[in-house]
Amino acid sequence: MAGKLLATVMSLLSAVTAAGADAQSSAPTTHPSGGDAVVIVLEGEINNYTQRMLERRLDDARSRSKTIILKINTWGGSALSAIEISQLLKQQNDLHITAYVDQKAISAGAMIAIACDEIVMQSGSMLGDCAPIVPGQQLEKTERAKSEGPILAEFSDSAEKNGYDPLLVQSMVSVGRVVHYIQSPTGERKFVDAAEYDQRVKNADWKPVEGVSNPVDDGESLLTITAAQAAALGLSKGTFNSLGDFTHSRSLRVIATLDHSPGEMLVGFLSSDAVRGLLSLMFLLSIYAAFHSPGHGAPEAIALTSLALLVGVPLMTGYASWFEIILMVLGIGLLATELFVIPGFGLIGITGIVLLLAGLTMTFVPTEPKLPGWLPSLPATYAGLWRGLVVVTCALGGSLIIGVWLNRHLPDMPYFGKLVLNTTVGSTSESSYAADIDEAVWPELGAVGRALTDLRPGGTAAFADPVSQEVQTAHVVSDCGFVLANTQIVVQQVHGNHVVVRPAETA
Repeated sequence: MAGKLLATVMSLLSAVTAAGADAQSSAPTTHPSGGDAVVIVLEGEINNYTQRMLERRLDDARSRSKTIILKINTWGGSALSAIEISQLLKQQNDLHITAYVDQKAISAGAMIAIACDEIVMQSGSMLGDCAPIVPGQQLEKTERAKSEGPILAEFSDSAEKNGYDPLLVQSMVSVGRVVHYIQSPTGERKFVDAAEYDQRVKNADWKPVEGVSNPVDDGESLLTITAAQAAALGLSKGTFNSLGDFTHSRSLRVIATLDHSPGEMLVGFLSSDAVRGLLSLMFLLSIYAAFHSPGHGAPEAIALTSLALLVGVPLMTGYASWFEIILMVLGIGLLATELFVIPGFGLIGITGIVLLLAGLTMTFVPTEPKLPGWLPSLPATYAGLWRGLVVVTCALGGSLIIGVWLNRHLPDMPYFGKLVLNTTVGSTSESSYAADIDEAVWPELGAVGRALTDLRPGGTAAFADPVSQEVQTAHVVSDCGFVLANTQIVVQQVHGNHVVVRPAETA
């Protein structure tokens, strides 16, 4: 009898020890108290550039302290960048990283916060809503399941590592997950779905946890919670009025704050849709001006500068690759070939325009995780494509309107009229066909000349001076498209330095 009793006691001790070990292995790491800490600021859109900057700051912070406070304030961004940041944070085994949610950690921000060792929140801040969406579209069940897969897997992995309930955090990603928070008569608490809730509440004397909404998530929306709710649900370790209050409660001394540099803020500014739309408009206008009247230099310089910004910034933020650059360069090349080599304007020119606009549009589309199939899977990809189409279409429309206006009025402006078409090209005598108030206009309206070069639509033509009878050359622009060299032309309009002609047979 004594032997059996001893065996039973030993068995119970072994079971308790094993259970304790299991609980200890799954419990999150005890938070540090006292000592130095480094604050890393993570604000704005989450993208490849954000990811690279965070990697650098983590390396910098590691050399100063092993306690890191990641101050998060973001609406989200690229799913791929968020996944890679989440995985990066979980690999920092030598650091204790606390997510301090400042105002909001929505979508990609929620994924990053849950990947940290613990979460604390500012009073009034929000956490959650990480479902992939396409503005204005309703995803089918299969499409949604495919797009949610990588995000759900990342949330589940973070929940397992940091001791969160997978059902709770996954309700931030998927609509239709009903979540209840219940408590047993002995005080045990757990998150359950609708089916288990009905079973336990009816048959096992469990009841909803007081002070928490029941259900926590009704399945009709994505879980988005306040700081107080996060603390009640066990997602947050505390609510504080400020970062200073939090560090004071832990007796931490902040020795450095790694914030956005001026260069990073400039990249963020240049990444905005409004700025990129303005750059696209400038690029399209300058391309038109460079092809319409080549050789001035200013349109070419503006085109190169705006193109460098349109492509360079998305390259840094992960919204562009060499594929988009090749498309745009090829499009410009085809346009130049059509205008300067091949007479007329046809398939090559149209193809060039399509490739140029496609390249611009694709710089708004983020890179996504490698998923089965060759078509894009994440709604963020389609959302970026839609944004790109809207911005580029608006820029194209704006450039056409402004181009028509400038074509009519720029030559009459006191200063800019001198920049539209310069002095005569290849003139046999030192003269200018720009008319002053007291001088006769040359070439005169209705003057007949001959195109010395193909007009595409700009080029060079020869006219006889009515006074000296000498043949002089002038830069002209055809108002009816391509005109072959040696075609007889007639002057239709003269606005300062801007001479508009058309073939004599159509005049």
